[in-house]
Amino acid sequence: MELNLTHKHVLITGGSRGIGLACAKVFLEEGCKVSLVSRDPNNLEKAKTLLSSQVAGCQDRIALFSAELQKADSAERALNEAEKTFGAIDVLVNSAGAAKRTPAESLSPAFFREAMDAKFFTYINMID
Repeated sequence: MELNLTHKHVLITGGSRGIGLACAKVFLEEGCKVSLVSRDPNNLEKAKTLLSSQVAGCQDRIALFSAELQKADSAERALNEAEKTFGAIDVLVNSAGAAKRTPAESLSPAFFREAMDAKFFTYINMID
């Protein structure tokens, strides 16, 4: 598929696994530079190794940034480092964060606050 994205810079939160990792593969196949952001540096390294084995010649187009996106300053630091590496962000894919599965009888206001921090505010912090 040709999406005319060659040389565009894509930042993907939650890029070391799941949907984010799948998106990274497609953007690399399109010729993009991809910045992967995740909490776990080990998962980021594994993702880069996997992507490098799946997409020929992409290793120099992958940058890794570990950040805790529930914290606005950590999200901003990751964004600034990504822009120093590959230039301005052209595409943002927010796929970080996941709320814990919890039985209905265990739901509480504290649970909902934690879920909003984990899923919603990780997006807001990166968008901001």
